[in-house]
Amino acid sequence: MASITITLTDQGDTEVIVHTDAEPPQVGKGVSPAQAIAMELLGTAYKRGAEVVYDPQRLPSTAFYLDLLTPEGLGFACTAEVRDRARNLLGRPSVETPRRRGAAQ
Repeated sequence: MASITITLTDQGDTEVIVHTDAEPPQVGKGVSPAQAIAMELLGTAYKRGAEVVYDPQRLPSTAFYLDLLTPEGLGFACTAEVRDRARNLLGRPSVETPRRRGAAQ
């Protein structure tokens, strides 16, 4: 199941920058329904003159999740449960805590 984040930021009165954690489009590569809608939205933004940046680490939420996983960042400041939740939000599996039956990821 795909999860895609798109952030729109005003730059001055007329310019917009769009940051996304979506993968750049590739010819011949299949996409999920969520990825197809994201591609349409990003294409429309590009056609309207917005700068589209495909870089997950530039998204504030993604940067925070990655910070929770690195010892140089906040990795030692939070519990294993918090780090595993950050992994799940990044689409990665839990590695430090046992999975509970019926628990939502």
